[in-house]
Amino acid sequence: MKTWKPLQNITAPMFMILLASLFFNQTVTAQIVLTQNSFDAFLNSEFSNTSSVSSDAEKIIALLEIKGADRTWDFTTLTFDGTFTGSGKSETTSTTAGTPGAGDEHFDQATHVSRNQFSVKGIMNDEEVELEFLSYEYSIINDDAFVSLGSIIMDDENPEEVFITQYSRPGQVYYTFPATFESAWDYEYEDEFIIGGLDNTSDYSVNVVIDGWGELITPNGTFNVLRITKTEALDFGFFKLESMEVEFVNAQGFPIAILNIEKIPFTEEYDEESAEATLNEFSTGTSNPREISSDLPDRATLHQNYPNPFNPATFITYDLAEAATVSLDIYSITGIKVMPLVNNRVQQAGRHSVSVDASGLASGVYIYQLRTGTQVLTRKMTLIK
Repeated sequence: MKTWKPLQNITAPMFMILLASLFFNQTVTAQIVLTQNSFDAFLNSEFSNTSSVSSDAEKIIALLEIKGADRTWDFTTLTFDGTFTGSGKSETTSTTAGTPGAGDEHFDQATHVSRNQFSVKGIMNDEEVELEFLSYEYSIINDDAFVSLGSIIMDDENPEEVFITQYSRPGQVYYTFPATFESAWDYEYEDEFIIGGLDNTSDYSVNVVIDGWGELITPNGTFNVLRITKTEALDFGFFKLESMEVEFVNAQGFPIAILNIEKIPFTEEYDEESAEATLNEFSTGTSNPREISSDLPDRATLHQNYPNPFNPATFITYDLAEAATVSLDIYSITGIKVMPLVNNRVQQAGRHSVSVDASGLASGVYIYQLRTGTQVLTRKMTLIK
């Protein structure tokens, strides 16, 4: 019997995808440009929604083939065979304190920590499905990118106990900024799931391209969207399992419609049995944006990069006690500047994180230095290739 993948694999990132449709209503205009500020509105929200699911493979594949500028995707042609209702609440801070990820060196790099409560119920393939969960998602959102570090899902019967811990190392790059038509990025990450005493790790390579913009026609109205195609490969050695997810996102940067499909191994053909489309409609919803709170230090703090040692990607995180003009650079052990990261940029008080791609550097020990105008802070990092 076919299982609805979004429900089967529901995690904190999926919660945020469902939450995003809260901001459905918009006037059709020109193509969208996404920045860090695009995500502010829904970081603290309460909502209820209806999600419809289709397995109409032939029409889903036809929608997958429509790419380019000023295009139209008509979801009214799909037959939906499953409907779910849900409600939830998300609250976001900039500290891991008081969350189950506190003290975890991977999650401590987060600039945004979202506490998500969610419930969903409905009928799929004549089966009743009901789910409630509390989760925490740990992310880095800055001027350069939106990166998910992973999530923790609590036990629904005992909310004080951790049920699933998911690490994405060094992180899943949801977006690089600014993101608009023809933007593209690649990344690799290790995904580790810890469930009870079981620990499973998989390595993925991902290609993301914003390959379309235009109008999305649904039974609920017509919306201005970007089309984002993510192709993910799981390498088993003798073959790769490839899956494709196409998201149609609104001006707040999250999907109001999603297409999923897998490729048949050893071919470039689609596996029609895996085709699935999800359309979200929020019947009620209120946005309650709040200032992201944080216990600010008395002085600027430069944290140890993570992971360390690393190859070739890592994150450097620092806290500012007040707004400052910031420079962050990497030096060789002999004092030669090899990579500027932040160049005299005015930044607000709070936590900041910068991603580092050291693929152009040789193995060795490097020094990274933060200058704020009143302080100079230095730490060492080790690149091993």
